[in-house]
Amino acid sequence: MTTARAGGLAIVVFAVAGVAWFAQELAPAATGFSDTDDPAVMLRFIREHPEAYRWGGLALFVMAASLVVAAFAVADHLATAASSLAVRTTTAFGLLAAAFFFGQGVLRLSGGPLLHIDGLNRDWGEAAYLATQMAGVHGFAQGALLGLSLWATAVSVTGIRSHTLPTLVGIVGIFPVLRLTGSLLGPLELLPEDLWIVFMASIVGTLIWCLVLGIVLLRIPNSLPVAVPMRA
Repeated sequence: MTTARAGGLAIVVFAVAGVAWFAQELAPAATGFSDTDDPAVMLRFIREHPEAYRWGGLALFVMAASLVVAAFAVADHLATAASSLAVRTTTAFGLLAAAFFFGQGVLRLSGGPLLHIDGLNRDWGEAAYLATQMAGVHGFAQGALLGLSLWATAVSVTGIRSHTLPTLVGIVGIFPVLRLTGSLLGPLELLPEDLWIVFMASIVGTLIWCLVLGIVLLRIPNSLPVAVPMRA
């Protein structure tokens, strides 16, 4: 399998796992537990629907692993014409995003410990949930989306400038650019609140960009071969 095909397959797997994770994030609202910042509500949700956290954690682990493979494979492809500094910077963004996705996956698998602590003391359980919520959804997840948006934007710009990726990748790259704008300017309260739906939709758009990139890489012939260890 060529490097481009390996990267294409990895980023497609990432996008599919991303859809699964996004679906699990919407599970509380879909089952009547709308306020995910209310620890009492969410501890009840975890108790009644523990599979949502388990599947969400698994999806995040798959996303982290596949993004690492994709980041290195895309770097090899861009390196055929782009500058080494641009390639290394782009790869760093991808690896940063993968690390944050992994961290969020670890926290998503904390449902059992949360319920155990809650069984010992309700106040402890609610405090533990708030800690994981702040570190996870409001920390690791936001960092992961920021890193992913940086990587996608850098890949689009570098790929178009070096002519190693088609213009379509750059056009669809408007979605991660929107997500990046929301991630950077949103906390500074420089954007109208009415635009929040646009930036939420840009998460799905960024996953669409990943699918487009994956399909493009899978169709690229004559890429660098993946290194195979030599037998002794």
